[in-house]
Amino acid sequence: MTSSDLDEQYRTRPGTPMIGPYSTNQMDDFYAALARGEAKPSGLMNLMQHLIAAEGCAEGANVLDVCCGRGLALPLLHRYAPKIGRYVGLDISSANLAEARARLVELRREYGVLFPLEFVECDVSEPWPQLPPFDVAIYTSALEHLPYELGVKSLAATGAALAPGGVLYLSTPQAFGPPPRQLQYRVHVYEWSCEEVVSAVEDAGLIVEDMMGLLPPEPDEVTTELAERYGTGAVDWYRDLAARVPKALLDTVSSVMVPDRATELLFVCRRPA
Repeated sequence: MTSSDLDEQYRTRPGTPMIGPYSTNQMDDFYAALARGEAKPSGLMNLMQHLIAAEGCAEGANVLDVCCGRGLALPLLHRYAPKIGRYVGLDISSANLAEARARLVELRREYGVLFPLEFVECDVSEPWPQLPPFDVAIYTSALEHLPYELGVKSLAATGAALAPGGVLYLSTPQAFGPPPRQLQYRVHVYEWSCEEVVSAVEDAGLIVEDMMGLLPPEPDEVTTELAERYGTGAVDWYRDLAARVPKALLDTVSSVMVPDRATELLFVCRRPA
């Protein structure tokens, strides 16, 4: 199956919100899920990756949220990086941005004035509006909703938007084997291999400084990679935790250490100074 076949398949799939070749399906609102008492591995993963990005934002940093969706990064930025200089959220979907603005209204009602903030409706694979250089870019769980070629363009635009020394937090499911590949999730358009992501990031002028897992493979694969990386003591540690720690929490933490087999990855990339 070619990428064009995939594009057509996902344009016409019932229940998948689309704008052109894009899927605009959004990640779960993990705040709402936790408020309902629901701790899903995917929700805790999204909480963790946004928290990692928020904690990486220095005081005065200009922060770009690529494909910001419903603005899930905003509460964590407010809590852990309240003194950033500016936040700009980009998204192709007016419906997504309406949800983000509603979240902003709630935050302002509860906390008052936040950092300077702007939402911009735009296609991230097309030329962007004039924006200042950014110190941090957050591009989480969205690349897989674009066709491959448009995803490459969006990464090039993101790299160009970063100031020298700027950091990109990029997450996406990890696909294995050569394309065409069967999709892991029906709402996706194209799922990237680690090698494809690294190549596109480097072509965008960035260096991959770190790569961590966000969702783990099956437990046997976790133990295999832990043994390869850290020895049998790490396997004993994992099995001891597995007997005590709820699976959703264990998955979130253990997957960080097994990026070669993880089913979702977070790349920490930097534009050379």
